[in-house]
Formats: sequence, structure tokens, C-alpha cells
Amino acid sequence: MPRLKPLIKGIGSFAIRPLQKPHKPLETESAERSYSIFLRNIALLKSVGVTRVPKTVAELGPGSTPGAGFAALIAGADKYYALDFVDHSNLNTSVKVFDDLVSLFRKKAMIPASGQHSMIFPDLDSYEFPDCLSFEPSSALFEERVSKIREDILRGTGFFFEAAAPWMQSNIIKEASIDWLFSHSVLEHVDDLRGTFRAIARWLKPGAYTSHLIDFDCHGLAHEWNGHWAIKDGIWFAIRGKRPYLLNRNWCETYLQLAAENGLASILELRNKRYDGLIREQFEPRFRVMSDQDARTRMIYTIHHKIC
Repeated sequence: MPRLKPLIKGIGSFAIRPLQKPHKPLETESAERSYSIFLRNIALLKSVGVTRVPKTVAELGPGSTPGAGFAALIAGADKYYALDFVDHSNLNTSVKVFDDLVSLFRKKAMIPASGQHSMIFPDLDSYEFPDCLSFEPSSALFEERVSKIREDILRGTGFFFEAAAPWMQSNIIKEASIDWLFSHSVLEHVDDLRGTFRAIARWLKPGAYTSHLIDFDCHGLAHEWNGHWAIKDGIWFAIRGKRPYLLNRNWCETYLQLAAENGLASILELRNKRYDGLIREQFEPRFRVMSDQDARTRMIYTIHHKIC
């Protein structure tokens, strides 16, 4: 059963145009969270043979601030593209997060893993600062570089950092130009998954990588963590309302198939499973076709390699 509050909010959106900017900052504004997400990705990329920061980086759905992408620039990337569906950004917040990230890198702080950061998936074997990041944060060269990046962010000159929202109407990324594209809890909100995977494959260089954390939880829309798969389509239509995005209600196999269809070979799959909630037989008929494994997969972290 759906929760009452999101149902009322969805119905209300038919009468009131949904806000294009959030009325409060999203959780992605935290520098520590951005630092944690970026360094976890770096540690996991290292486990599949990537031994340095990719030079050209893109992110889908950065939220309030593209902090994880800023971390990539600080760590050595040459260019970062932030691609969103709705512009949630705030320049003052972005600059503050950038400054806080620089402070974390200067100290080579450990990857945050306690408190709220303990909930970030996947877990790592070690939370030490990754040894594949070989820059010297106390050097004059580092200080000069971060100063230039900060100025680029402030002035919007686009040398290190460019953003587009909605990204579907932009052509800022050239074909076969990206070394690494990532997202964190974003793809479950994308309606046009087929077009998105086609774009990802088009942007990536041959041999490049794409990594994604996908969250199959109901995001508080139902009483059970997997209860969104038991909601009838008519009620779901009311919950969705006219909001620019919500959940697409796809399950794990859909993402893996679309990646494979677009020449993206899976080289790492880490699943977070839950064994409470509804059983597959309680889902709506069109969702019962998923495997038992997918019905229990709350999150998956994947790394794919563009093979040609």
C-alpha cells in the first residue's frame, strides 16, 4: 500500500505546478558525502584495474552541488561534466563544498565511513585514502591548480567544469570523449532508460568505464521497502502526478540488459539485499516476472567497461 503523504502530494501536483528547484538543499550538498562517494568509486575502480583518476569525467544527477565531480577535479581530472534533468544547483553552496573538499584532500582524510556515511553502499575493505592518488596536496602546484578550478567554477568559464540541465537538450559532450561516467542513486529516477544508456555508450571512449549505484527502494512511497512494485498503475499515476521525476519502478535486470545491449560489459556487480518486505507473489502481475534475486535486491553497484 502507498503512503498517504506522497499520494496527496502527487494528486496536488496536478493542480499546482511542481517546483523546478527544491525549496531546501538536497543531501548531496555535503562535502564529506561527496568525498566519500568519489573515493569509494576510485577504490572500486582500482579493484578492476583503473590505477589513476580518469582525465575526462561526467556525472548524471549531481543534485544540489556537483561535489563528487569537484572531488575528481581536485584529485587530478582535467574536465568534469555535470548532467541533470532539473537544475538543483546553487553557486554559493557549490563553492563552499569545493573549499571544504580541498581541505579534506589537503589532509588526505580517510574515506568517511561512520554515522550517516555508514549507510553509503558499497562497503570497502579499507577506508584509507587511496594510494593510487599520487598528487602532493601540500605543493605549490596543487594550490595553483585548485585556485584555477575554483575560479572556473565561480566565473563559469567552462575550462574545467561544465553543466547542463536538462542534459537531453544539450550537446556539450562530444561522442567518444569521456573516460569515466558515474551516477549515485540517480538511474532509478530516469524514465527514458533506453535513451540514457544509448547516450552513455555514445559519450564513452572505447575502453572507458561507467559506474552506477542504483537504489531499488521505494524511497518512502510505500509502507514496505519494495512496496512500490505492489502498487496498481492507476494509483501510481496519481502518486507520480506532474512531478518532473519520481521512480521508474524498473528492477535490476532491466539496467544490466540495457548496458549489455549498448556494448557495456559488466566487470563488477555488488548487491545489497533485503529479505523482509513483500514477496514476489504480492507484486502487481507485471512485476512478478522479475527473478527472486532482483525482488530482494535493494541496491546494486556496477562497473561497466565499453568494449568497442
